[in-house]
Amino acid sequence: MSDNSDGSCIVKHFESYAALDEKDQQLLLSLEEGPREWPKNTPLWQQGDPSDSFYTLSKGWACSFRDLEDGTRQVLDIYVPGDIVGLREFSFRKRITSVVMLSDAELCAFPRTHLDHIFSSSLVLCSVMFMITSRDQAILLERLVNLGRRSARQKLAHFLAEISYRLQRTNTFVENHLSLPLTQSVLADALGLSAVHVSRTFKEFREEGLLKTANAHLELMDIKGLEAVAGFDEFYLESLVSESHL
Repeated sequence: MSDNSDGSCIVKHFESYAALDEKDQQLLLSLEEGPREWPKNTPLWQQGDPSDSFYTLSKGWACSFRDLEDGTRQVLDIYVPGDIVGLREFSFRKRITSVVMLSDAELCAFPRTHLDHIFSSSLVLCSVMFMITSRDQAILLERLVNLGRRSARQKLAHFLAEISYRLQRTNTFVENHLSLPLTQSVLADALGLSAVHVSRTFKEFREEGLLKTANAHLELMDIKGLEAVAGFDEFYLESLVSESHL
């Protein structure tokens, strides 16, 4: 990898699917031009807004959600550094979800019309884009299983194990101890649980030495332990292609 791509979350993300040559790296780096900072709790877009671009999340965390008729919300996904935000909506005229920052963040907008250039310039990047959208779909399918068939303990442990696994794709090293900007409220909205139920489960996990909570952050003290509670199998997150050119 060239020096100017060192530290690029999106390059690291794509290289977890396929080896990239210099041309592919430079095309990807063009996605990260003109970064803009977004403060915590700032909306990136609202449901119903025009769907004219997607974003690369260079720093910070965000989540997508749908507001419900009774005033509650369903959190659909958590975005970590290196993720592409809004790619699954690029074929729609309007946003089908809302996105808000969970921490101070840095994102780079990429107009939807520029996808034509990526697709016509690189078969590798085109294929990786397809794999990323397929993996996003697999995550949503696993989320359905989590919501419908697992206990509260398993739901929470599985969700946290998944996030830690996804972080390993774009971060140089993730230890067994990990700090996440996730509140009990966000997790409750993601898992379809009440805040009281999440709080009770957190208490159990704290007593078991699996996690700590402090200052609107969640510290995973024993990721392997959480994986054991969840019966976590990362098969749905694994890449079809990892180190060779397509």
